[in-house]
This record gives sequence, C-alpha cells and structure tokens, in this order.
Amino acid sequence: GVCRTDDKNKGNFDELWGIELGLLGCHDRCRFSRGCTGFEYAVEGKKSRCKLFKGPILSTLPVGGARCYKKASKTELGPQQA
Repeated sequence: GVCRTDDKNKGNFDELWGIELGLLGCHDRCRFSRGCTGFEYAVEGKKSRCKLFKGPILSTLPVGGARCYKKASKTELGPQQA
C-alpha cells in the first residue's frame, strides 16, 4: 500500500521516477539519507516511482502495485548487542 503521513501527503517527501535499481535503489537512497523516515515504491506501467518521506509515516492505504516501508528508529531497534 501507499504511505500516509500527518500532513495528508502534501509534499513532505521527494519523488523520484525511474530509479535504475528498482526497490533496492529506493531503499538505499532512504537508508543513506539522514532525514528520510521511510519510503514508498511503486511500479506504474513501465515506470517506477520512489517517494522518500521526511516526516513520520503514520499508516498505509491499500493500493495495488505500491509498497510502504518505514525506517526503524534507534529506539524501535533496541539496544545494540556487543
């Protein structure tokens, strides 16, 4: 499904089209972006779309062909194991 934020998805994200590496490319862009809170990846016809969110993702809305991934916070991951 698609990601939903507290601002009703009105621009608190960067939208990229045609990411060459698909889902993995979208994932890596979010992973290495300090302000990214999660991402949405969708394939529409022959085009792929990647949204990199900057605000909290609160829920998802079921939409075929789209997937929402929330970046885990350090508190959600728990203490690091040595």
